[in-house]
Amino acid sequence: ALLVMLPVPVLAVCLRTFNRRVRPLYRRVRDQLGGINALLQDRLSGMRVVQAFSQEERELQRFAGESEAYYRARVAGVGYMSLFFPAMNLVSLMGTVIVLGFGATAVIRGELSMGTLVAFLSYVTVFYDPVRRLVDIDNVFQQAIAAGDRIFELLDTTSDIKDAPDAIDPPEVRGEVCFSDVHFRYGTGEEVLRDVTFCIRPGETVALVGPSGAGKTSIANLICRFYDPTSGSVTLDGHDLRKIKLASLRRHLAVVLQDTFLFNTTVRENLLYGKPDATEEELIAAAKAAYAHDFVMELPNGYDTEIGERGVRLSGGQKQRLALARAILVNPRILILDEATSSVDAEAEYLIQQALESVLKGRTALVIAHRLSTIRNADRIIALEDGCIKEVGSHEELLSHDGLYSQLYRRQLRLDVGE
Repeated sequence: ALLVMLPVPVLAVCLRTFNRRVRPLYRRVRDQLGGINALLQDRLSGMRVVQAFSQEERELQRFAGESEAYYRARVAGVGYMSLFFPAMNLVSLMGTVIVLGFGATAVIRGELSMGTLVAFLSYVTVFYDPVRRLVDIDNVFQQAIAAGDRIFELLDTTSDIKDAPDAIDPPEVRGEVCFSDVHFRYGTGEEVLRDVTFCIRPGETVALVGPSGAGKTSIANLICRFYDPTSGSVTLDGHDLRKIKLASLRRHLAVVLQDTFLFNTTVRENLLYGKPDATEEELIAAAKAAYAHDFVMELPNGYDTEIGERGVRLSGGQKQRLALARAILVNPRILILDEATSSVDAEAEYLIQQALESVLKGRTALVIAHRLSTIRNADRIIALEDGCIKEVGSHEELLSHDGLYSQLYRRQLRLDVGE
């Protein structure tokens, strides 16, 4: 029995060595496979760009390079396994050989019968078979650990934006949004907002204008609490956003972002995303308000038409109108429009502006626009430059000041005339 156990410590040492060396190989295999999947998803999403620039051959070469790296990583892992498993079988077989040698000697000396030796060898085979299976299971387990490492890294990542222990759920929201001495930067970069202070009264429409990089979208991000300010505070009805539950805050918000995102599903499911229990009448009313109903009805299956990944089967203007309809359907207390009409033609833009006049009534609205002609009717306009507020007033007031807004407006007017 002691001779049978003799190879076990050797097997244990070999198994530990295998685990230590093979786990990085399996992790490398998983990383390479993840790289291939990411490359495929990215290039398929940007298929039109690839075709427009005739880069198919280049992308094929890039995919071939990623595939070759995955192949090499896989071969390294399989190569190590092909050495390890025969070695483990050899060690376990050596145990059988040792027992057979000592048993045969004992039989020759008359100390052991042949039947006892044969029976004992059968027991040895039965003993080592689970050991071999354990090695196979350990190999699968190591592959699972390598795959799980990436999942656990993601699960262990903690969000900087989370509910405070004493966060509240306001029973009613009026919609007053105030910035007080707000400074903000992304990560360790330069400040994108400096000493920003303003208030949007309940039911008021405020427009943000300024050159690219002025900080307009950053203000919208802070209101949605996608980020927290570096210093200062953003409040809703007098409550610091950091003291309001995220679910409660975002329940009263709707956003139409500059980068429109639609899911790979039907028009109906995209529109119902923010309000799954909306009725058919509410759905159609929201689509009509965004002037999306007519083109939706022209699609093969109407509201049940699949629109492809990121809405690839729709034009830019159509996608933006669906995003606007999705926000309208939620019927929010606060509506944020970040370049909501940037991808529509002049006629559709005019119609959407007409619709927004009724949609925005009674709601707090923040409108970000590069086309300054779309914000003339805003209650107030805030002009930003380099992350600072330069001037605040109505369209007529700011034009008369001959400041930043006036310069931007006249410059855009000249460009429009030139077109």
